[in-house]
Amino acid sequence: MNRKAEKILRGIPVSAGFARGPAFLYRAYLPELSERVLKPQEVAEEVKRFQAAVEATERDLRRLYLRVKRDMGRDFAEFIGVQLTFLTDEDVISHTAQFIRERLRNAEFAYAETLKHLAGPVARSASPMLKERMLDLGDVSSRVLSKLLGEELPSVHEVAPGSVLVAHDLPPSDAALLDPAKVIGIVLEAGGKTSHTAIMAKAKEIPAVVGADAVTREVHPGQTVLVDGYRGLAILNPTQNRLQAYDSETARYLRHRESLRVLAEEEAVTLDGKMIDLSANVEFLIEARTARENGARGIGLFRTEYIYLARRRPPTCEEQYRIYSEVARLMKPYPVIIRTFDLGGDKVIPGYSEANPFLGWRAIRMCFDNLELFKNQLRAILRASATGNVKVMLPMIATVEELRRAKLLLAEVKKELARDGHAYDEQFELGVMVETPAAALLADRLAAEVQFLSIGSNDLTQYTLAVDRGNERVARLFDHFHPAVLQLIRQTIEAAHRHGIWVGLCGEFGSDPLGMLLLLGLGIDEISVIPGMIPEAKNIIRSIDTSEAALVAKAALEKSTGVEVQRFLRHELHRRFPKLEKSLFEVKGQDVGGGK
Repeated sequence: MNRKAEKILRGIPVSAGFARGPAFLYRAYLPELSERVLKPQEVAEEVKRFQAAVEATERDLRRLYLRVKRDMGRDFAEFIGVQLTFLTDEDVISHTAQFIRERLRNAEFAYAETLKHLAGPVARSASPMLKERMLDLGDVSSRVLSKLLGEELPSVHEVAPGSVLVAHDLPPSDAALLDPAKVIGIVLEAGGKTSHTAIMAKAKEIPAVVGADAVTREVHPGQTVLVDGYRGLAILNPTQNRLQAYDSETARYLRHRESLRVLAEEEAVTLDGKMIDLSANVEFLIEARTARENGARGIGLFRTEYIYLARRRPPTCEEQYRIYSEVARLMKPYPVIIRTFDLGGDKVIPGYSEANPFLGWRAIRMCFDNLELFKNQLRAILRASATGNVKVMLPMIATVEELRRAKLLLAEVKKELARDGHAYDEQFELGVMVETPAAALLADRLAAEVQFLSIGSNDLTQYTLAVDRGNERVARLFDHFHPAVLQLIRQTIEAAHRHGIWVGLCGEFGSDPLGMLLLLGLGIDEISVIPGMIPEAKNIIRSIDTSEAALVAKAALEKSTGVEVQRFLRHELHRRFPKLEKSLFEVKGQDVGGGK
């Protein structure tokens, strides 16, 4: 019998790592609904049957909510909470009951028709955010219909340990309950970097690839699938050579990771004694716990947008306060830098429609036009600052006027909190993200008015080079090592130090070993990376002498292209820090093309 040929499907890498296992093909479906005409005497009982199905579904979702809250935190549980809101919507329930009574139709048909009518405008919308709401609604309706039909829904709980889950998409409730002990890899046709499943997989450190076209048609249950969450590949029927190459790379990675565990309690100190504040970028409480376990000395970027996105509505001040204060207590005595809402761009909300979202109404601009939303968040952050370790960071600042306006709002919020008897840290630090060329060029003036600067390298690169990373036609032009980007980073660091304040960097550049070498040479004070990168980042920092790194950085910034910069940095890494180079080489290994 001939072995099936290897096939490589390309997608978007959303959660790093490697996984290999039999495919579990998840298809969420229900039998076709039949339309049945009721006798008048059957109507009351049919309405009761519908109400019982809703109540049973509500019990299931509430149990699910409590389980997710226990296992992953209150913020993750809100993905289930929003489904409870859809389920108990009075319009849906009353319209369905009215449909049964007036049209004398069975409950499942009446419920499905009601949803079609009420959800029609949402389904026709081009808004990605509203399409996410349709996914929530679809998950809820499938649960109710399964109760009415007496059918069991497919569940991720049926997955055998060690499986690779393959699906078109995952309902939010199932995505929230992914068990890394069972699901070791994920491949989806739908989704993007900010989809439910991408967020959950990253938080649970499950290698994942999304946007893999036609994968559900190509994969058969039990078929071997290799997931490469670094390169965005799903490899079906991998060849023996391919498997051996990946096994070698995985073994190197695991050995190296184990060797770095001893660094969790060590400080990120360079060979010549400079202390670097090594922090973590997080979105959820569970990530903050992982960061603490890995030895992070703070949260350098707490993204708050997902508090909004999980609920599909503006979170209240109290809801935000509970989350911010919990993160602050968890990380104490280390600092937690909370970034105000960076909504817009690729993090869209209901009603958001922009021809060019990254250059349009986003972040601080949106907040200024929604003062109640913005002030509620500032109140919550300042109240959480009573723990003594919270800092506030403003995104997308491009002018001094924007910074001053935000400071006036902060002053207003302080007065309101004092009037209402709420405590806050009067010495909290305020900083801005330098992620536009305008902010980098104005760094001297911004530094004079804040206590810290934080370079957002992803957006700074995107805006400096006029490159949308999500556009496959130009994504190859996105280059952190472009000399123009490096000049702006240097200028920002020097401006901060001239004003006696500290400066950090959060973004992918800080997770790149060559990038870290450059940053240490330029005098960076703080680097914030994903929680899983903390041990490796410590290893790199503890292997470098900043005086030597400074010589390397000075020479690197004289190069004319990003390619020249990277080539020079690799040469200097080999020449000046051979032990570190050997360590990094052992982890990355050779190309895993494998061959046929």
